[in-house]
Amino acid sequence: MPSVAILAVLPPLGALLCVALFLRRRRRLRALQAEAVRQAAAAAREQFGRDVHDLVSSRLWLATLKSEIAYRLADEDSPVRPALADVVQSIRQAATDIRNVTRSYQEISLPSELANARAVLRAYGTDCKVELTDTYLEPDVSAVLAVMVREAVTNVLRHSRARLCVIEVAADGDNVLLMVANDGVEPASPPCPGSGIDNLRSRAAALGGIVGTIVDPDGWFRLFAEIPNHHPQ
Repeated sequence: MPSVAILAVLPPLGALLCVALFLRRRRRLRALQAEAVRQAAAAAREQFGRDVHDLVSSRLWLATLKSEIAYRLADEDSPVRPALADVVQSIRQAATDIRNVTRSYQEISLPSELANARAVLRAYGTDCKVELTDTYLEPDVSAVLAVMVREAVTNVLRHSRARLCVIEVAADGDNVLLMVANDGVEPASPPCPGSGIDNLRSRAAALGGIVGTIVDPDGWFRLFAEIPNHHPQ
């Protein structure tokens, strides 16, 4: 009789096990679907950040530099100088707000930054010579070099009276070399350390590279960088 009772209980137990497995699989499927939705949403947010950066950030940077040029060229007693100063500050704040909104590292194009640098420097009255070796650059390396060019050109416009700026990008084995030089500094003035150059050093170090600066006795200031053209192992 006990064996008959056990056999009578087995079918309901089998049904319960089937139901339990079904519910377990359904929960797992829902979890996988929720994770897929989360990943898709995260990818969409990052794509939105890249789009905003590509469309807005570079234009804000150019607008800031052009406004600063106009401010520096205006007479000291001109009534437009305070207004231009307000414009520069507003554009800088807008650029900061854009960076805070996107909150992610955005890739920028080295060729476009070189073109921007040439155009802005020439508008300021500084001749710009660019020498770019035709070599493939890893996307992260290209992005870091573009940031370096942007920072260097910004410093030329803000802190020097350069007549000539030279930008060179060349391959050296597995490394990429960058030099941005200008002739607009006082030989006796040491390079001013700051958050800009520290930021560039950090970016280069993240890829296994180095960044340095030199002031030559003849008044040339040189920013140089050496970065491996691959991901560090």
